[in-house]
Amino acid sequence: MNNTSRTLWAICAGIILLWGANAYAGAYDGFKVIEKSNCKSCHNITGEIGLKTAGLWRKGPALYYAGSKYNQHWLEKWLQSPNQIRPAGVYYLDHAQAGVKWDSIRRDSLEPHARLSAVNAKNVAMALVQLRSKNALIKAEHYDPTISAGALGDMMFNKVNGCMSCHSIEPGYGGLSGPELYTAAERLKPEYMLSVIRDPQAWNHRTWMPTRDLSEEDMQKTVNYIISLSDTGNKPGVQHFAEQSAAKNYRMYCMQCHGISGKGAGVNARDMAVPPRNHSNAKYLKARTNEELFKAIKEGGLAVNKSGLMPPWSKTLSDIEITDLVKHIRKLCKCKYEGSKK
Repeated sequence: MNNTSRTLWAICAGIILLWGANAYAGAYDGFKVIEKSNCKSCHNITGEIGLKTAGLWRKGPALYYAGSKYNQHWLEKWLQSPNQIRPAGVYYLDHAQAGVKWDSIRRDSLEPHARLSAVNAKNVAMALVQLRSKNALIKAEHYDPTISAGALGDMMFNKVNGCMSCHSIEPGYGGLSGPELYTAAERLKPEYMLSVIRDPQAWNHRTWMPTRDLSEEDMQKTVNYIISLSDTGNKPGVQHFAEQSAAKNYRMYCMQCHGISGKGAGVNARDMAVPPRNHSNAKYLKARTNEELFKAIKEGGLAVNKSGLMPPWSKTLSDIEITDLVKHIRKLCKCKYEGSKK
């Protein structure tokens, strides 16, 4: 009997003592499926640390702490209908190819995961959640669902901490080298998310996820923002997401002068030498092209012969975000440029 088999059967013996015969029967059958399917060829199941177990050659994530990381119901569901969680695979360089403009992923090199029957999926999920070798890290966390990132969630996640560089927050939107996060709420325990943000190397000392020096409050906000991405009852499409982002950018950067209602009565407006523009003034704005509005936001008021109190936002907002802000302003004035063909 090899080390992997001895480890799995030792876990089974522990389950008998802790959970009784019924749980044992399911988990026992699950571990038999794991061994028969040779899951150890892609996953580290025992927790053994060495060149072969900790190296980047593995095709699947470590499972020796699966019970500390995954939700059992998600495991059971996913094993019956597996899909790619990491768009670029566990190790992205195994699937990356150089391109003319940027590198891309060779989709044909991503091997599909084995699909299990409902019975086997249930038993394997039952077995995997018994693997909790890092449960001390989970017990040290105290998740608070009431600490919300609010309207600043997108900015904190993307611009400040750069998480979207590696992670997708919607299908086809975001980084590819890390696991997608719009399904994380169903997949991962919130305590695991907190712990891995706090100290990624405690879970995998070879991980390329950086350690961020975040406050406790910001870590809680980040986890709750990730969980909000999985709100299936209000999951935005790409266009809806752009509209949401424009509204949030307007709140973040524009309302301080232009006001909550966009009428130029923001908290900074009282003592300004030149009053901020009233974005609900259709008469004025329908005489301005989208290009003029874009230039004013990007390059500042002086670029369009207006007040220098309007600052340039080119170093803060992308061209796409500025274009979306122009569309948002058009919604506020309920108007478009007269004579525009758009």
